[in-house]
Amino acid sequence: MPFLVVLLLLASLSGAGQSVRAEAPWLTVYDEAGRPKWEVRMERLVRTGDGWEGERVQVQLYHQGVPSLVLHAPRIRADRYGREWTLFTDEPPADERVVGEGEGFSFTCQEARWAGGLVLVGLRAQGRGVSLSAGEARWQVGDVVYLSGAAAQFGGWVLSFEAGRYELRSDELVAGSVRATGHGVVLTGAKLRAWPERGRLEVAEANLVRAP
Repeated sequence: MPFLVVLLLLASLSGAGQSVRAEAPWLTVYDEAGRPKWEVRMERLVRTGDGWEGERVQVQLYHQGVPSLVLHAPRIRADRYGREWTLFTDEPPADERVVGEGEGFSFTCQEARWAGGLVLVGLRAQGRGVSLSAGEARWQVGDVVYLSGAAAQFGGWVLSFEAGRYELRSDELVAGSVRATGHGVVLTGAKLRAWPERGRLEVAEANLVRAP
């Protein structure tokens, strides 16, 4: 059964401008320049009615051919062409989540999927002098992490904001409307710029009150 999946992936991806090398249970997908885009390894692979599933999974993501992120998960499901996949757990206990590391962070999430880009649901990340959480994060490998329903902690501050981004190259956190609590005050403002490793933040149109 895994052999049939390999044949389907080879035929479809090569026809879509991508190539794939599979040595079951390995799968490597390349970008248009011939550089590895991601590699999937799993202990068990089975075909389903509309794709395939695997168990005890490792996914290595690359940026311009260089390893950048690695994720581990109990399970994976993918469409039959391997263009989209989801890492997940079945009603996970506290110690069984999707976990990963790379680009200066270690993180966990409830679910990770590739759908034209990496999407992490229920993200909890630590690194680069900051702790981040988000209901959903879109991680553009080597570039930026977009955060929705998010919070951050660094330098004695606890920040909450509905939408923001973490610039990986400049280690800069940028957000719109923000609420910051710390150092005995509550700070609200229209825009945030922060450099967590330096413990520095700037808030535009700020309103400052003493914390209760």
